[in-house]
Amino acid sequence: MRVAISLGFALAIACDRQAPPASPSAPASVAASEPDAPAPVQAMPAPPPEVPGGGPDPLTLDGSYSTSIGNPNEGSLTGGVPLPLTGPGYRFTPRKKPERRHGTVELVAALVRAAIHVHETQPGSTLTFGDIGMPQGGEIVGHGSHRAGRDADVMFYLLDAQGRAADGLAVPLDPAGEGTDYNDLADPSDDVPLHLDVPRTWIFVAALLADERVQIQQIFIVEHLRATFIAHAKKLGTDAAIVQRFADVTCQPRFPHDDHMHVRVFCSAEDIAGGCTDVAPIYPWQRALLKAAGTAPVAPGKRTAKKKQLTSVAEARAKAGPMHADVVAFLDRREAWAKQPHPGRRYCK
Repeated sequence: MRVAISLGFALAIACDRQAPPASPSAPASVAASEPDAPAPVQAMPAPPPEVPGGGPDPLTLDGSYSTSIGNPNEGSLTGGVPLPLTGPGYRFTPRKKPERRHGTVELVAALVRAAIHVHETQPGSTLTFGDIGMPQGGEIVGHGSHRAGRDADVMFYLLDAQGRAADGLAVPLDPAGEGTDYNDLADPSDDVPLHLDVPRTWIFVAALLADERVQIQQIFIVEHLRATFIAHAKKLGTDAAIVQRFADVTCQPRFPHDDHMHVRVFCSAEDIAGGCTDVAPIYPWQRALLKAAGTAPVAPGKRTAKKKQLTSVAEARAKAGPMHADVVAFLDRREAWAKQPHPGRRYCK
């Protein structure tokens, strides 16, 4: 259930009048008849501070503000929290309508904390967030999920050809981490080569996984970039538990996710009580965490709506219109990794 919460109190000065003391010579009955002192005026709670684009600062809210109901594919959301349009080291993509940036407190706050961490440790770049969900959840055009406030599309940190930080865009990246913002697909003169910023993207992901205030269920990402991040983390000497957690929660789904990451979080214990359900996989550590909180994961019931058919890579390519030779060559190469793999890992289909 959604509960409005106070994040601070406005200063108020109450007139603290007390009844005058009885005169020593006055009879007791006179002193007793003096009127009672008025009750102090109660301060009204101040509204939560607003952020760019409107809405409360997600870092000032607790989990009771929002409730994820149902599962990511058929659910809804109450008390949806909008990701700020801009913040220290991040932005919501200007290419999407701002209503598509709502999620649970747990998800939105975790995204903001991780982006700020990158900004503070490796300043100079801006992370771009894509679709999260609608204000009340439910269907969002272009997605089969993102319906219960627990999914978010996150662009990769990128570098330009000179190694400078570039705006985060949904640019497909090959096994070498190379990609191109083709802009006009028919005009090669406006092509902009880009490269994956591995260090910054890994710092962001590691911060999410280390955040005890949220539980990451899955990160959908193409296999070759998953391998890139694991190799980078091991080279850095990253805590083995974080590397293993990343290895466990990352999978490439049917759509390759070579141009962004799709982050999904588990239902919080509080939201489970409000009707939140989790699809598979449910990891042993998540079951143990919920057991310690006095609850357990709840699986969704039988799907009631027909699974939405998303645009395939081939269909998208056919609809794109005229393309110059370099675009065609890249798309031909992309077919080598676009098909969903079956790596045989315990948490990937």
